[in-house]
Formats: sequence, C-alpha cells, structure tokens
Amino acid sequence: MSDVTLLTARMLLAIGLTEPERLFSGDEEAAKQQFRALAARWHPDRCPERGTAEVFQHVNRLYEAAARKRRGGIRQTPGLLELRACDGARYKIRYRQERAFELGRLFVGQEIAAYILEKEYADLFENALQTLDRLPCADARMAAEVGRGLPDIIRHFETEGGCVLVLRKTADQVPLRALFDHLGGRMDARHVAWIVSALLNLACYLEYAQLAHNAIALDSWFVSPSQHGGALLGGWWYTVRQGAPMLAAPAATVRHAPLEVLEYRRGDRRTDLELIRALGRELLGDASGARLARENAAPPPMIDWLRRPADGCAVRDYRTWMERVLKDSFGERRFVKLDVNVAELY
Repeated sequence: MSDVTLLTARMLLAIGLTEPERLFSGDEEAAKQQFRALAARWHPDRCPERGTAEVFQHVNRLYEAAARKRRGGIRQTPGLLELRACDGARYKIRYRQERAFELGRLFVGQEIAAYILEKEYADLFENALQTLDRLPCADARMAAEVGRGLPDIIRHFETEGGCVLVLRKTADQVPLRALFDHLGGRMDARHVAWIVSALLNLACYLEYAQLAHNAIALDSWFVSPSQHGGALLGGWWYTVRQGAPMLAAPAATVRHAPLEVLEYRRGDRRTDLELIRALGRELLGDASGARLARENAAPPPMIDWLRRPADGCAVRDYRTWMERVLKDSFGERRFVKLDVNVAELY
C-alpha cells in the first residue's frame, strides 16, 4: 500500500491480526513511516470523528503483529513468505492461499504446503517429524501405493518465532476446507463417497502401521478433484502409536472420539474411523448427522453407515463401505466428474 492514509476505517478494521502485511511493509523502516502516517490520520487527539479510537487501537495491534513476525524471522508480503531460520539460512515460499489452523498458519502454494507452528508447540512439531520419519511399509509396492496419500517432506527448520514444515503436493491438490467453502458448505453425496473411500483406504494403512492419526478433518486432508484422490498432509503433530498416551487433540477430535478414548487418552484406531464418519457427515451439511435423513442429503444406506458407530477395524470398515454401502447407495461404480476449477479456490 503506497499511501495507507487513503484507507477508510472500514477497510482498516477488516484487516485481520494474522495478516498485518496487508497494511505494513515487511521492511522495518517503511513500516515505521506507514505507522506514523496512520497515527497522524487516526489518533483520537488529531481526529475527533466517532470510532477513531477503535481504528487507532486496531492499527496499533496490526503494527505490533507485523513487528512480531519480523522478530520471529518472518517477512511476509502478499503471495511471498520470506523466512530466516535459526541457523541463518533464508527461504522464500510463494503461496496462493494462507489459512489459520489450531496451532499456527498454513501457506498453500502451487506444489507445496507449508505449515508454520507457533514456537510453544515445538514438542508437537518434533513428534510429527519423528512419526513421518518412521512410517513403515512392507515393500516398495506398498510404499508406492500408500505414499500418494502421505506427506513428502521437502524441508523443515525453526525460526525465532516458529517451526516450519514444507511438504510437497501435486498442483491439483487443494485443502478440503477450501473446496468445501467454495461449494457453499455442502457437497454432493457422490463426491463425499469418493472422499470417504480414500480416507478409509488410508485408515487401513494407519491400522497396519499401528498409528492413530487423531486429526482427520477438513483442515488436514488435501483433495484432488480431478483424480478423486487425496493426501493427509496436516495433523501429524497429534499422531501416536495405538495404546500410547495422546499428546494433544484438536477440538473436532474431542467432539467425535469415542468416550473411552477421551477417558483414557490413549491412541486408538477407532478415533480415526469416527473422525472419517464425522467428516463425511460434515461434507453432507451436518456433522451431527441429525438432519441428513430429513434433508435427503444422501442415499439412506450411506446416511445409516455415517451415523453408525465405527466397527473398530479399518479393514472391515473399508470392506463394508466398498462392497455394501456404496453399492446399495449408488449401484455400480462409475466416475462422476467434480466440475471445479482449482484456480478459483484461491
């Protein structure tokens, strides 16, 4: 912004505290000049208009947020993230979309997804790295098959303010939440079906690996609309071995995990299976499932399965879903194109 004094009160208040770069330059001296100009325009002593104090307080908070990012080794301008690692190395990440998640920020580029966790979650960040470094596979064929749905780490490092994990993705993969929002908060049952199928297939691998991911949700699953596939890129900070103590859990997991899991706080494969069901219901427009039958959101066999408690075995769940539920719901399998332009999601 060349002249920040041209911004109206409404425009300034619309800038979120997580994106101060929309107002202030990444250069410290330029940001100071912009702040002085804004103070001259909006300080209550200089501008007696109603609401001036609120605007000036918000500008102050944005300026402080921008300064924190710079101190944390982060310099951001729209579409470009410049990061300074603790070892002095510098990285540039070009992104098309920035999204918040419960531990920090996600930056989605053409072929990368970069998660920046706040420094206080460094232990969860380290847990994710250790988990992803030890994912087992029986052979090369299995690795190639399941690898499409698992994270591929490009690099990871720490800045003064956070922990950064940069993952590879294909150009057609987008955050499921971005697609869900683009479609107005509800998806056709036929498309929900292939998303659930892909997740159940991956759940079978997690069962083989004896892991409980604990965070399968809109924000952790990336989907390929053209290929009807996906990858579980986020949420690995919460992953533990089955039976091991859980380290933490996002709110959605607390809402949908079995009561026994919440009581004992141990990794359990049932958690992922329940989260997949909850995600299926949410994609249909009601995570609780209470309205799905009344609103004819999907064929009855599909609704019944999504509302029923998980079997407890991913392989059995997957087999039932593929051989009975999908067939009874839609008949013979066929590819149904999801007509969406990925570029529009950004």
